[in-house]
Amino acid sequence: MLENSARNFSKVMRCFSVEKKFISRKNNVYLVKTNKPGNKNKYLVCKEYSRPDRMPEERKMLSLLKEKGAPVPEIYGGGDHYILLEYLEGPLFADFFFWQESVSGSESNFLTGPAYQSIYSLCCWFKDFYAASRAIAGKQLIMGDVNFRNFIIRERIYGIDFEECREGKIEEDLGSLCAFGLTYWPPFTPWKMAMIGELFQIFSSEFCLDKELVKQELQRELLFLSSRRGVLQETVKLLVGNLLETSAHFV
Repeated sequence: MLENSARNFSKVMRCFSVEKKFISRKNNVYLVKTNKPGNKNKYLVCKEYSRPDRMPEERKMLSLLKEKGAPVPEIYGGGDHYILLEYLEGPLFADFFFWQESVSGSESNFLTGPAYQSIYSLCCWFKDFYAASRAIAGKQLIMGDVNFRNFIIRERIYGIDFEECREGKIEEDLGSLCAFGLTYWPPFTPWKMAMIGELFQIFSSEFCLDKELVKQELQRELLFLSSRRGVLQETVKLLVGNLLETSAHFV
């Protein structure tokens, strides 16, 4: 079965030229260009799954979200362990986040207008996603994997990864968002605390969330990320110092 899948995938890939490989901790993701006549300079994203069992559900979710008008890439085809997606050119939210910190300075808690706007734009994307996914499933779904690399900034923000989409509470997504933002290297800088503090407040207000539950999810996610990102010492200081309860950004 796997040998046949690999053989079929290789055959499909001969129809494309691989332009580059994207960073992905879970799968093989490529920017490809079609070699077929009549499709001049047609770029697509090919996502090859390390866990093929996740492919059918994500493909279904992407199609349904697109039908509901949510900002997600269009599917152009696929096989038993890969899909071909619309290529959305634009900076990743992660890269914009890093750039904004470099503009203001890590030791500053000053946020520029574009930084504030990016928070509201991200909040708008989640509003669209939650509304569309509730209409699809009839229950509250969450994105699950809210890594900042899973969002692309164009005229609006697009979400691109739904492998871990599942039933849950919005507080879980927000706690994870805050944890990711705080622990990108260098972790817990004054600028990151200010930026994530604003994100926390805006999302909590817009979605009428239980702030204490968000903080619990944030702490849980911080402990999970600490070993993976090598920031255990800083995380322990953050938790032991009760910073979440005393910081002006998280009240």
